[in-house]
Amino acid sequence: MKKLITPLLLTLVMCLFGHLSWGQGATTASMTGEITDASGAGLPGATIVAVHTPSNTQYAASANENGRYNLQNLRVGGPYTITATYIGYQDQRRENVFLSLGQTLRLDVNLAASAVGLSEVQVVSERGAVINADRTGAATNVSREQIERLPTLNRSLQDFTRLTPQASGNSLGGANNRYNNITIDGAVNNDVFGISGTGTPGGQAGTQPISLDAIDQIQVVLAPYDVKFGNFTGGGINAVTRSGTNNWEGSAYAFGRNENIVGDDPITEQETAEFKDYQTGFRIGGPIIKDKLFFFLNGEITRRTEPLLFNLGDPGSIVPAEDVRRIEDTLRIKYGYDPGTSGPINRLTESNKIFGRLDWNITDRHQLTLRHNFVDAFDENITRTNTTFRFGGNAYRFNSSTNSTVAELRSRFSENFSNSLIVGYSRIRDNRQTPGGLFPQVTIRFAGSGSNTITAGTERSSAFNELDQDIFEFTDNLTIFKGRHTFTLGTHNEFFSFRNLFINNYNAYYQFNSAEDFFAARPFQIEQTYSASQNNPTPAAEFNAAQLGFYVQDEMDVLENLRVTLGLRLDVPVIPDEPARNQAVETAFANTTYSNLRTDVTPTGQLLWAPRLGFNWDVRGDKTIQVRGGTGIFTGRVPFVWLSNQFVNNGITFSSLQLRNQTAPNRFVTDINQVRNLGPAVSTTEINLISEDFKIPQTFRTNLAVDYTLPLGIIATLEGIYSKTMNDIVYRDINLLSPTGTLSGPDNRALYSSGRVSSSFTNVILLDNTNRGYTYTLTGQLQKNFNMGLNTMVAYTYGKSEDVNSGASSTARSNWQFNQVYRNPNDPELSYSRFDIRHRVISSGGYTFKWLNNFSTTLSLFYEGQSGTPFTYLYAGDINNDGSNANDLLYVPRTIEESGLIDVTNSSGVVTRTAAQQWTDLNAFIENDEYLKTRRGQYAERNGARTPWTHRVDLRLAQDIFANLGAKNHTLQLTLDIFNVGNLFNQDWGRNYFVNNAAVELVRFSRRDDNNRPLFTFNNPSGDVWTTSFSSRWQGQLGVRYLFQ
Repeated sequence: MKKLITPLLLTLVMCLFGHLSWGQGATTASMTGEITDASGAGLPGATIVAVHTPSNTQYAASANENGRYNLQNLRVGGPYTITATYIGYQDQRRENVFLSLGQTLRLDVNLAASAVGLSEVQVVSERGAVINADRTGAATNVSREQIERLPTLNRSLQDFTRLTPQASGNSLGGANNRYNNITIDGAVNNDVFGISGTGTPGGQAGTQPISLDAIDQIQVVLAPYDVKFGNFTGGGINAVTRSGTNNWEGSAYAFGRNENIVGDDPITEQETAEFKDYQTGFRIGGPIIKDKLFFFLNGEITRRTEPLLFNLGDPGSIVPAEDVRRIEDTLRIKYGYDPGTSGPINRLTESNKIFGRLDWNITDRHQLTLRHNFVDAFDENITRTNTTFRFGGNAYRFNSSTNSTVAELRSRFSENFSNSLIVGYSRIRDNRQTPGGLFPQVTIRFAGSGSNTITAGTERSSAFNELDQDIFEFTDNLTIFKGRHTFTLGTHNEFFSFRNLFINNYNAYYQFNSAEDFFAARPFQIEQTYSASQNNPTPAAEFNAAQLGFYVQDEMDVLENLRVTLGLRLDVPVIPDEPARNQAVETAFANTTYSNLRTDVTPTGQLLWAPRLGFNWDVRGDKTIQVRGGTGIFTGRVPFVWLSNQFVNNGITFSSLQLRNQTAPNRFVTDINQVRNLGPAVSTTEINLISEDFKIPQTFRTNLAVDYTLPLGIIATLEGIYSKTMNDIVYRDINLLSPTGTLSGPDNRALYSSGRVSSSFTNVILLDNTNRGYTYTLTGQLQKNFNMGLNTMVAYTYGKSEDVNSGASSTARSNWQFNQVYRNPNDPELSYSRFDIRHRVISSGGYTFKWLNNFSTTLSLFYEGQSGTPFTYLYAGDINNDGSNANDLLYVPRTIEESGLIDVTNSSGVVTRTAAQQWTDLNAFIENDEYLKTRRGQYAERNGARTPWTHRVDLRLAQDIFANLGAKNHTLQLTLDIFNVGNLFNQDWGRNYFVNNAAVELVRFSRRDDNNRPLFTFNNPSGDVWTTSFSSRWQGQLGVRYLFQ
């Protein structure tokens, strides 16, 4: 209970304040300004009323003693009609005003005896103005218009977050995508457990967390110095959903593509196998009670089948077809196991989505929103590459179901007090299904490389793999307006309940060095994990957690053209549950520097302070030059999968079998209940620990930007962001003995002994903190919206990220053993991050041409160019005996003497390739590699190499045919999207490259000689080390939509 005292007291104290300011993600907009007379003097008591025209929702305020007013919790979008009145003065009206998500519009009104000309309307009605007082750090707003216009292949949030210059895939600002925070309607919509590559619930099932037709606006923030934003060290992605109005509006739509509108493989020119991908849905919204109660409803289904690339015998595949057939026959005949098809496979993905929302104008001062989102999906998962082959039985089906409910009450108690209360609950259920009965996974190497494999049997991570998540959140918010100050008090709290059943290698995992070894039942490695208790054969990690957030802030208009924001945020992570205690671990490490570690201790209740300062300076006071920026601390959220490891990998819950370097035949046992008998009676086991002082990720971030209005109304932006790591992750295997010496020769890294600190355990992995690491980005951007229906944007970003561990995996052991180093694996070097951006160029544009009376045509384009993605050159094998076969960075030799190459012989001892022949190939490979040739005589760097530049252009052509029937406008819209359109005209354009696991095992470790010099062999890669993905082909998508409004 001691763990709960501090956070519970903090929560109680903050709740006693009553109503406290909006927190995690923006759901509304606001408006502020001054109402003055002709001389510029404030008009105390003047009234301003903003009316959201579609719903007739009214927001009113009176000016204070200085003539200043403040309107909070306004609906996003518009149009708004804004009226300012004062006795004895002429009313002034502004029409067609639109508000962006999270925006604070500065609208000053000057009242005079005569009507003010409406020419000012154009200034204040500009949508999403770049130069406005509420902007401090880097942010991107995506309007409903952009969502409807721009090409989108997956109808996902990522299709629009890519409009952020500092984005790269799902990563923002060069940070791990797990360090982002995603909210929808102010409620968390992250994959908080941290397994999905998309960062959203259902991502592993190939679905989006919500239908794009339910989204109204999207906001991406990287450096918001408003302390109300939190729980990220990467970036924040906020979205708000559509709502109903007094107008009945609706749409029915369908989008689809198949192999007939997809290009051929750009390398092999092979036609795309038969597949189909379609989405269909509807949306409708309108009034239940005019001006009072509104509804919005959306439903959507997605059905996708897609072919696997690199089927057996396909051009580009180096998988030996004869070996595959013999392996299949052996499994069927000798072992009675059907491994599934070795022929072509189409992956099936399905999802069903339903979204509903109610908006109730209780009074002019109180509005309530209630919405629910349901997503049910599955994805049949199996992959093949040019060097890896998997039988159909090695597939698994990932099932995902999400229910999310959010309620928000927005209140204005007076002109000086407003409030937003958000309560949310999400229930997420994920699990894997495997075909047939359980059978050991069999991985067979070919061509002498660990990256060339043939795999059969039940997928080793899927025998038992389930995740249940329940998330409750509470945000209570208060905004106080006084003079030139806007004070905010806020709290945002998230409470989590997890049940994670994951037993890797439960069905046993065998590795064979060759097909011949498999036929002889001679595995070189055998692994299995099983429950240590006969009473509970499938133990799960079950625990609760919470993250509490509290903040206070003062936003000051210091001058008419200078706004300063000063705030302080406090985050308190809480883990009230304790894992099981294993005293054997304490005994084993009692006489080491880790004597204080215990399996039942987790970090909790730490007070993580985050002060922030932001500013916005309108240099001339005319919105032509704006300088903005800030500095402060951002506290993120740790993926809970990293913490869950300790609840099961404690030496008590599971036992494991790990047999390496086996040479005996007839060691392939297919009965998974008998595999454990192949090893010692008491099997060794892995232990996962967390430092008692471990802190969730924190970064110190500084941002400075200038926005400048060029001739013709073009806005130029120059922006820099620098982030320094305060707390991030590092993994250590504390069961690794100290080095016994060094290797000899040019590669003189440390050499470890074969023993362990404690022979009772295998890896003992400690999750700890490091403060080493940084990211920075420099961005230049030009943008312009034209009145004639044309909008354009172009941006260039240079970004660099370095860390000691990129946290690319979900398990402690993987995060340690696949983190490449050249010195001490427990003290990894600072090197390039897996999420390093380097060079990125984006551009978007759209033009709408209206012709005749019933037709309009819209052409939209998006271009993205990037200097590839990072990957690593390393050795295949464990050259320094640290227990990892995939973490030793390559030493790049200058001469054959430095290479350590030896002759390759066959089973009869006959030399098949001499060391000199291998050196000729290796030397040529190094010289032809733009990265390696710069590293001769040095070690390759982690993530130091990059794939080639990629260039991609996506296009959308939309034809609208509309007619007015009665009081409604009816539109039939036909769309053609072409993704990677350059490849349509030239097969060499638009190629996208990737490296399997972002690592290339270039040289294979053979052995060490008597002087501890490592010796190697080299098999020249056939072609490039990277491959092209399906996205290298142009893809078309046809769409039809009916709208009425």
